[in-house]
Amino acid sequence: MVWLRSQGGNGQRCVTGVSLSTPDRPPGRTARRLSWDVVRVVAVLAVIFTHVTYQGPFLHPELGAPLGRYPFQVGASILLVISAYFVCVTIRKGSTSRWLWRRVCRVLPPYLVAVLFTYTVVVLFGPSNWILPTRRDLWGNLTLAASFDSSIQLIDGSYWTLPLQLMAFGAAALLWPRGLGPRITTLLWIMIIAPVILQWNDRIGHSPLWVQQTWNGLGLHRLQLFAIGIAIWLWSQRRIGVLHLGALLVATVFAQHAHTADLPSSLGIGLLLGFVALAARGPDWTAFTRFQRPIQFLARISFGLYLLNQVVGYLIAYRLMELGAGRPTQIAGAVIGVIALAWLLTKYVEEPAYRALAALRVRGIGARAFAWLNT
Repeated sequence: MVWLRSQGGNGQRCVTGVSLSTPDRPPGRTARRLSWDVVRVVAVLAVIFTHVTYQGPFLHPELGAPLGRYPFQVGASILLVISAYFVCVTIRKGSTSRWLWRRVCRVLPPYLVAVLFTYTVVVLFGPSNWILPTRRDLWGNLTLAASFDSSIQLIDGSYWTLPLQLMAFGAAALLWPRGLGPRITTLLWIMIIAPVILQWNDRIGHSPLWVQQTWNGLGLHRLQLFAIGIAIWLWSQRRIGVLHLGALLVATVFAQHAHTADLPSSLGIGLLLGFVALAARGPDWTAFTRFQRPIQFLARISFGLYLLNQVVGYLIAYRLMELGAGRPTQIAGAVIGVIALAWLLTKYVEEPAYRALAALRVRGIGARAFAWLNT
């Protein structure tokens, strides 16, 4: 998810990083759009809602019964769509090495700190009946190897998006300077349809282990989310029409259902994609102006919320349960605690680390590697 902090539609600049970041400034386009903050906050709150109402009680039945029979998993997918959109907004031809460095500086430091923090609090304060992460799990999460090795436990289930984001950044830096022209729409259809065909009738599930690990590690069953994000950007630039975008949106929902067999969530993603498109090419959502400050605050810390809400939230809820708190109090306490931790992560890790690292000139081997991407 490119977590960006100021928003722009119709090619306008978005200055954050799903939290989103402070990208290179496109000349003459600095307007901040509240609509993007609203969309991002809705997506992050959807992630939190799924975890506190369904996933937490499902994984830890002692917390109570899940709310509903099925999870409503839409938030993380929409954050990936937003990320793909803002890759297109912020990347600049001729400076993609610098752009790539800044994107890595935005997402990697808070992720690494969140992994260390979550591991530490779960090991120190997690109940003995929980499956606690090992040092091997810690190393696998810090090196982003967990997606490629099913024997490594994700310390927090939300971390599956980070390797996909970084791979998407690298792919964008590699492809953007070369340009795809009209071929981009063909590529989008391939990204959406090809994985569905490859996985049809559970072919991947019956494939050798290395095929399954490669499939999951590269996130090929998530390509439709990046494709529709690019498509929405093309539509916002009037490079494709509304009918073409509509066809791609329907194909995306179909692909999502084909990969997950979760029709309610797939339809929910389709609905939210409509709002993403309206944020990209439509008037700003001034109706939310009266709530602008809390919306912008939550948008600012959205990456921290995403990184910390799941396992840490479960742990807070569990300890509140031990103190006799009912389910509503557990949920409220977990949400408030995670918001406070996300603010600390944003203020004292994400923002200062980005300012310090993004200002550096990448030299030596790193600089040559980034430069090679643009040759």
